[in-house]
Amino acid sequence: MEEIKDIKKKYCSQALIFAIAAALVLIIVGEKAIGKGLVLGTLFSIINFVIMAQFAPMRLVGSRSKASGLAMVSILLRFPIMAVPLVISLKVDAVDFVGVVIGLFMVQLTMLFNHLIIKNLPSIGRAQE
Repeated sequence: MEEIKDIKKKYCSQALIFAIAAALVLIIVGEKAIGKGLVLGTLFSIINFVIMAQFAPMRLVGSRSKASGLAMVSILLRFPIMAVPLVISLKVDAVDFVGVVIGLFMVQLTMLFNHLIIKNLPSIGRAQE
């Protein structure tokens, strides 16, 4: 359980840092609505990831029907949460829809970035063989 907590903390904090940095750049270049959408979508991406991480260990214990039921509850809980920032972006002109959509994938993009880029970089100070 501690490992899941560490993973959640790592990816969620990195995703939020990336989103805030990108939003600051966007605001500086005059794209406030996209920056706001990016941060809003990222916050809901983090909420989605945390809920998913809470349900994951529960699905591994018990019968197949219990696991299927928990998966359905997880989906029925997470999908409406993911819809909230999309609806906000459609109703509020100050929040950009595309920024929200990108933000909703920020945790996944952070994980992908870590796996493809960071993991494959040579470590600084690693002894050459």
